[in-house]
Amino acid sequence: MSLKEYGVWTGKAVRVSAETAADDPHTPHIHLFYDDGTGGEYDNARRASINVKSGSAISELVVWINLNFTHTITEKLSALNQGFTPLENKANGIALDYIRGNMMNLKEGRVLPHDIPGQENDVLDLVFPLLKSAVQRQAVVHLFGEPYLPARQGIHDVHMNQGSAGKFSKYNDVWQDGGLFIENSDGSYTSILIAFASQAAHTDESTGNALPGSNNLKQLITHSGEPVIADDLRVAIIGALVNPVGAENTPHHTGRPETVWLMNRSPTPISLKGWSILNKSEKVQPMADEIVLAPGGIHTVEMNKAPLSNKGGLLTLLDNNGVKVDGVNYTRKQAQQEGYITLFR
Repeated sequence: MSLKEYGVWTGKAVRVSAETAADDPHTPHIHLFYDDGTGGEYDNARRASINVKSGSAISELVVWINLNFTHTITEKLSALNQGFTPLENKANGIALDYIRGNMMNLKEGRVLPHDIPGQENDVLDLVFPLLKSAVQRQAVVHLFGEPYLPARQGIHDVHMNQGSAGKFSKYNDVWQDGGLFIENSDGSYTSILIAFASQAAHTDESTGNALPGSNNLKQLITHSGEPVIADDLRVAIIGALVNPVGAENTPHHTGRPETVWLMNRSPTPISLKGWSILNKSEKVQPMADEIVLAPGGIHTVEMNKAPLSNKGGLLTLLDNNGVKVDGVNYTRKQAQQEGYITLFR
């Protein structure tokens, strides 16, 4: 199952309020009010309700904030009209997927409580000031999630929507995560991505349910628990020739092919039998069965079955069990110059 209706709502931030531990110790939210030019029941605005605490036994959230978010989707964000845009749950569009979309390193998130004494140590401390600033500037915001139905006076589920357990597992699916992006006056973007710390770090490619043996996000980030699925980035995508000289992917092209470079970061040899690389359309480039990557070794993969777009894209490395090992993204700007390798690390 999945969200009933997934999409992105675009408008100008006009007001924001936050529920503290004293206001609501159980299911508190930050409420961001936005104007999309069509009015609304909240003083001529609509409301985004953003979770700041989980009701599960693990009550913390995980927050990823990037003040200069760079990703292939930003061009598509800037082209959106005000109002609600329905989205399909699939790759190669504007839909979000925290695991498959390569928007951030999951391990770099902060596990945070809702509201505790001190400075910059809880969700309210980190998120609320950014939204207040957006309101002061009346910045354009893009809110991913599900509209409140049937009245459609706002949006919720502005968080990761996969890898949940128990009663919330019925809302799991791939390519339907929530999130918030703020357009800055200089054309840059600020991203605020939120998940429940209890959600799984690895999910099924079809259902979005947690894979057996997956750590939850809190375990992944705090290095607690004993994972069955390795999360050590044992093989990394270090570079790609996205835009070779000449008309690549044509019968007459005789130059260097589109290529991805992999490095074994581990101290032991790794067989790449059954491994693969996905492009932004989730087309698959399989590895040759005989490849064994020595410690510190580098292997090149010609992407003849999964072409790389010069308009920006994704590269995702999967092991022989179909589990993500690494993922990167690149922008149109990075792919502009013919013949140059884009470095990721």
